[in-house]
Amino acid sequence: MPKIRDRSFSAVARDFGLSATSLIRSAKELREKIDTPWPDKPFVLGIDEHSFSGRDLMITLTNLSDHHLLGILRDDRNTTLIHWIRKIPEKIKQNIKTVCTDMRAGYRSAVEKELVGVPVVVDKFHVIQHFNFHLQCLRSLFSNHSYSIHKQLLEKNKEDLNDKEKLFLKEIFRRYPPIEEFWKMKEIMRNIYRIKDPKKATERFDSLIQGLEFDPRPRWQELYRTLKNWRTEILNYFTYRVTNAYTEGVHTRIKLLKRISYGFRNKINYIAKMTLAFLPLITIIKSLINTNIVT
Repeated sequence: MPKIRDRSFSAVARDFGLSATSLIRSAKELREKIDTPWPDKPFVLGIDEHSFSGRDLMITLTNLSDHHLLGILRDDRNTTLIHWIRKIPEKIKQNIKTVCTDMRAGYRSAVEKELVGVPVVVDKFHVIQHFNFHLQCLRSLFSNHSYSIHKQLLEKNKEDLNDKEKLFLKEIFRRYPPIEEFWKMKEIMRNIYRIKDPKKATERFDSLIQGLEFDPRPRWQELYRTLKNWRTEILNYFTYRVTNAYTEGVHTRIKLLKRISYGFRNKINYIAKMTLAFLPLITIIKSLINTNIVT
């Protein structure tokens, strides 16, 4: 049984009477022998990043249509992503119908350069996350020792608030009107995502942008520039209806595996471990038997 998918190299090595070093070497060899699970039909490519350690980020690439991990890149640089895209077989490139990503200009630039004509969709959860980022900046500005504003309360969806939280939020809004403004804009954006008709969604989104355009306050202008710069990619959601939810699920499992393995220092070992964890079980069993790792 290939426990290597869900346990640390050291733990599995002990179970099989191997050294951790030999198991890691075998795992890397195994991963190199297994081809990327490219689909033979149109699919949506997911691009996002996760933390290897602190601010040292790595790009995660997924097939959002069939829920497969396609790869993990050693860093989050634009050139690294471009190099990976160039290695995709031409036949597979033609099957990429949409790319879903967050609001990183480098990712958009790489797709526009290497996958000409493929539409980019900004993941809607990252858009809401951007509103929450501004809310937290305002929270930090207005919070003090005598009056603390809880982070989770501002990020909580309106319909999920209980009566006590509603009252507390009402008091926050009374004291700090700018927080109320941004919170209401976040809820407007969430409501826009509920609209089924792309034309109506576009009208509501443009109305939100217009309301920000001539507001002289720096934070409001920063939000305006971001939404305007990413307008096409945000509105593409209403045509293609794709999100990076599966990729976020991959990141959740990666975090669990990192805790089980007590962290990693070597990126090559890390990539081998994480990609093996998402391969179909039968593929790993056959490959382990063929390489005499298990019998």
